[in-house]
Amino acid sequence: MIKELRNNNGSIRTKKPSEEMVWLKHYEPGAYEKANNIPKHATLWDVLEQKLYEYSEITALEYFKNGISRTDFIKSVYVWARAFKSLGVEENEVVPIYSPFFPDICGMVCALNMIGAVTYFLKLEISPEALEEETANSKIAVVYDGMWKNVREVFFLDRFKKILVATSADGMANNTLICKMKRKMVSFISYFQALKNRSVIPHTGKFIWLAEAKTISDYYTGKIKATFVEDREAFITSSSGTSIGGIVKGTIATNESAIAQLLQGTYVEYPVGGKCLTNLPPTAATSLNGLFFSALYHGMTCIIEPRLSEQNFYDQIMNYKPQVAILTGAFWETFFRTIEREIKKGKKPNLSFFTVPIIGGEGSTPEDKAWFDNLMNECGSPVPMISGCGMSEVFSVISVEKPEMITTVPPQKRPVISVGIPYPGIEIKIVDKAGDELDYNELGELWIRGKSLMKGYYGKPELTDKAIAKDGWLHTGDIYEIDEDGVLYIYGRKDDKILLSDGTDFQLWKIAYQIRTDEDIKYCFVNAYPLKDGTYSLVAHVVFENSLNCNKEDIYRRLDSMLSNFLPDNLWISGYMDHKTTFSASPTTAKKDRNDLMKTFLGYLKPSVNGMRSLSIIKNDHEDYYSLKYF
Repeated sequence: MIKELRNNNGSIRTKKPSEEMVWLKHYEPGAYEKANNIPKHATLWDVLEQKLYEYSEITALEYFKNGISRTDFIKSVYVWARAFKSLGVEENEVVPIYSPFFPDICGMVCALNMIGAVTYFLKLEISPEALEEETANSKIAVVYDGMWKNVREVFFLDRFKKILVATSADGMANNTLICKMKRKMVSFISYFQALKNRSVIPHTGKFIWLAEAKTISDYYTGKIKATFVEDREAFITSSSGTSIGGIVKGTIATNESAIAQLLQGTYVEYPVGGKCLTNLPPTAATSLNGLFFSALYHGMTCIIEPRLSEQNFYDQIMNYKPQVAILTGAFWETFFRTIEREIKKGKKPNLSFFTVPIIGGEGSTPEDKAWFDNLMNECGSPVPMISGCGMSEVFSVISVEKPEMITTVPPQKRPVISVGIPYPGIEIKIVDKAGDELDYNELGELWIRGKSLMKGYYGKPELTDKAIAKDGWLHTGDIYEIDEDGVLYIYGRKDDKILLSDGTDFQLWKIAYQIRTDEDIKYCFVNAYPLKDGTYSLVAHVVFENSLNCNKEDIYRRLDSMLSNFLPDNLWISGYMDHKTTFSASPTTAKKDRNDLMKTFLGYLKPSVNGMRSLSIIKNDHEDYYSLKYF
């Protein structure tokens, strides 16, 4: 049972945090009920089409400065709807798309929703084995030619009747713009760089290039819009896979869950209008919903920019000057380091165009948030950085900072920043290992319930049953805290832990946060390698506050001494590795790539009686354990 709950004045409370829903006081009265008042018998396209007509004077998409009106976008959606019907796509059929956002891809996803089919945006780094499994029930697919070599074996299979081939030039209005775009176009994922413009896809047979595919629409003259079906599967997005051990997971959104997210977002009360930088691939719900559907719904222009890299991000922001931009802390760190360099050159950038700059996907340290905000203010931004969090299982947003809360919520002594308050249409609670609800300011697993929840994991009913309880609560696997004002803080993954010899577990993120309490440490990740005797070797990846003027050996010794009082007796850091400025971001998730750090086996240092020793991690062939070797 939950322990006795008390208010700040010591009086006994009769309600749990999930029952009080204290965060609703920050929204307008009745927001929870209104957000859950989903239109009956409406698909997402029905809702979007109405909004497109409502904001008919506003450009829908902008692709390398080429504007596409809302009227033309609607026409494109109907063209693609007829084309898919001509190709024989049926209601409830899953059509996988292996591509970033291009204008025609935007039209396709809406068209498939109109005809009652399901769009599945595949993970860009998907393996051929996983691709074959995830597309087992599909007969028509869409692929970007620049990524063809990564997936060609699967798409050549006989079960695929037609493959629509997209190019980076699709959607351009004339040859001049195409040439300009081709000069500017670079790969949106680093390891696809060599594949750019080297397509070997046949131009005959079952492979249909988009320009040709559009002409097929003329052959279909029958009914286009599908009859509405309640709880019909509508979209499948791919998440990072961390919550189910790295397995590819496709999270299924229905029309109702997608519309619920749009309605919930209307009560955050940020200014809408202007342009939204849509540069994340549509594989994740944050991009598909937050940067595309939501932008169109609120009368914004989507800047379609498929080049995703930390290096391009600054230039994209300064070139397009979007009012809304959502990216991870890793990308914003790179952005603000560039801002600092420009200021030192005497070229202060102008950021006065921002209205909703959001840190999403992963949080940042409180120190970084203060650094971001100071530079935003110095460069004329009318708003500070806004923090939020989400997951594909709720088709995007869980929580976000409200405008008036960014400055009114007092700073807390936590190792993480606030990620705002829960969206008005959802219920949340934080529970202990037994599933009992915790009180305010206690750390536990976040559970979520509401109409925006996924229907399940595509083709994985056992994982769905594990993630969603019979009473409708989604077990996120993330460790959160909520304060008395309804503000959420996220700390790490529940399964980011090691099992100790006494049967207890210990979270690795707790060790990283402890290391960060040292004044000379800016960032830290701790990874664990299993050893043959059943114990673990821990290594710490760190970034120093000032790597040029510090004695690393002294700092490592100080960390060892501090951790000896923090860690269990049979646990210690086997070696440290320092990184220059920050950790590199994954080219597919845009988050700091901890998995890539796990592949780093050489170059660790460990203080000893005689100075510093080098440590190497050795992977044993055909075994799931590692060995240590000091030099």
